[in-house]
Amino acid sequence: MSSSYEAQAIQHGPPYAPTTAAVGGRPTIDTDIPAISIYLGLYIIGAICNMTIFQINRRKGHKFLASWAMFGFCMARIVSCVLRIAWTTRIQNARLAIAASIFLNLGVMVVYAVVLVLASRILRATQPRLGWNPVLRKAIKISYIGIIVAVVLLLSFIIASVETLNQGVHTASLWIQRASNLYLLLLNCISPIFLILSWLLPKDPESENFGSCSMRTKQIILGVASFFCLFISGFRCGTIWATPRPASDPAWYDHRALFYIVLLGFEIVVIYLFIFTRFDQKFWVPNGSSGPGDYSGRSGKDGKDVAEKETAFDSDVQSV
Repeated sequence: MSSSYEAQAIQHGPPYAPTTAAVGGRPTIDTDIPAISIYLGLYIIGAICNMTIFQINRRKGHKFLASWAMFGFCMARIVSCVLRIAWTTRIQNARLAIAASIFLNLGVMVVYAVVLVLASRILRATQPRLGWNPVLRKAIKISYIGIIVAVVLLLSFIIASVETLNQGVHTASLWIQRASNLYLLLLNCISPIFLILSWLLPKDPESENFGSCSMRTKQIILGVASFFCLFISGFRCGTIWATPRPASDPAWYDHRALFYIVLLGFEIVVIYLFIFTRFDQKFWVPNGSSGPGDYSGRSGKDGKDVAEKETAFDSDVQSV
């Protein structure tokens, strides 16, 4: 079956659909359309909730761009679901298969970045001398740049690999995907490390709180989110580093049940965890925070002016 499919792809010319097995396999109408439709509905509701929360907060002068980022992630997943449904009904269409794969691989990086930003806030609040250390801040900033580099490389080499039958290009694309997924796995290890440090290190006399709940509650929420993100990235990394198998002989980890439970299901958990716990209130910090005391207005700045500034997700990105 695999060889006949490859021959058909060659006959029709580029783009050439992959002939190796992938997580979820080739979808079928009876099984995949009902399942993907449920996830599509959940992502639509998630997008509506995040944008509604963002707009309500913005009108109150409480801009929290993490909600906007999660809205963007939900929108990317909506496109992924629509493309997979379209591919299911046109199973021989290589362009739909490739587009669905690209959106599936790239969208989750938004969640990784959000979790890392929130973990950085917790570390800075609980261990300000460590969290605001200039070396650490630069290292985190480089890690954000690394996400962008990973996106560009993945997108470029995936597209290049489907436009040619050259084995050298396919090999290079595979190793780029492996390296990018390994980087993202290591990136996702940073958040739980930050949380562990915030738990285990002796309490800093300059520690502070931010947002609308206790620090322990924030640590638990982000600990759960970090676990699921780490599991997703670990699963993705493990499958891409495994020896490629033909589409006619997929491995156990390519089963569609794991596709819907791990790759999509765990994402849904993170999305609704943030929505139901109102992370837009719990992880709020004043915009422009750049040093110890800024989160609670105890720094040498005018605390009132700091507290009245709009909150923004990118304030952490700018200050790392």
